[in-house]
Amino acid sequence: VCQSVIDIEAELNHLDSIVGDGDTGSTFSAGARKVLTQLEANELPLQDKSKLLITIADCLTSVMGGSSGVLLSIMFTAAGRDFEQNGSLPQALQAGLGQMMAYGGAKPGDRTMIDALHPALEAWAKDGFAMAIEAAKVGAESTVEMTSAKAGRSSYLNSDSLSGTKDPGAYAIE
Repeated sequence: VCQSVIDIEAELNHLDSIVGDGDTGSTFSAGARKVLTQLEANELPLQDKSKLLITIADCLTSVMGGSSGVLLSIMFTAAGRDFEQNGSLPQALQAGLGQMMAYGGAKPGDRTMIDALHPALEAWAKDGFAMAIEAAKVGAESTVEMTSAKAGRSSYLNSDSLSGTKDPGAYAIE
């Protein structure tokens, strides 16, 4: 997953140069590189999912600038806490997404990374991980047709600027 994000860094930056400030790829890649570095150094608690989620949150907040880093950190921290209580990874990530949405104010349909995350996590909880992947793709693709953004930098742009361009945050999640 981390390598996939790193591989599309330039494409994400290009998309974000159309609808934002041009750094989504760099931001997400920085987080992915940090997690990979921790993994390669055997510094991730892979046997304890709760601690792993919280460690990932710490990795992301330490290197990802802007709101996406903070919001993803909130999501993974809340997911780690929920997993400790409930033991279900999809449920924990849904709880984390709920916290992200509460703090960030965005919801599905607002043309953000939530448009990929929300359907993916719902599909994972109901139908398994393979369906989550497909749901994330469909959710990210749906942002191409969204002509108004209600959150993030894209919310300052007119519909002509957004039309036909996938939201870079949603694409990063895809």
